[in-house]
Amino acid sequence: MKRKIIIILAILAVCILLASPVVAKQKVKVKISTDDCVIKNKGYIVIKLVDKNGREIRSNGMINYTITDKNGNYKWTYKSYNSGIRVKYDVGKYNVHVVFKGDSKYKSAEKTKDITVTNDFDAYTYYDNHNWGLNQEVDDYIGDNYWNEEIYDDVDDPENEAWNI
Repeated sequence: MKRKIIIILAILAVCILLASPVVAKQKVKVKISTDDCVIKNKGYIVIKLVDKNGREIRSNGMINYTITDKNGNYKWTYKSYNSGIRVKYDVGKYNVHVVFKGDSKYKSAEKTKDITVTNDFDAYTYYDNHNWGLNQEVDDYIGDNYWNEEIYDDVDDPENEAWNI
């Protein structure tokens, strides 16, 4: 009888060991960064959850983030994560606190970071670097605000090689 109990316990232990990688949750990191916005004096705060290889994860787990400005005003949000979050803010300094509650596949994660939202967007550089067509919001902004300038017109420039043919 004692032998049967030991065998059953041994089989149970092996089953638990074999099943544990399936049940183990993956570790994630919170990445907080900024991105330029085409609107003057605005920028984006970007929040992403990444796996151990730095790739963004997809999850329906709940995320809570609080963004506080230098005056103590804050925005608090609690929602399902799905994928990266981009929130438009005025240029300035902010404290960002993010808590990911985790889900059945990923462990929970938390991070707090002080960031500075800047706007170094330059329509001329954007167009000259052949980025036209990559972002409709940027293209519309340039079209609405720079249509009468020579941003698109390199051919009429006597310094341009095409002019001298």
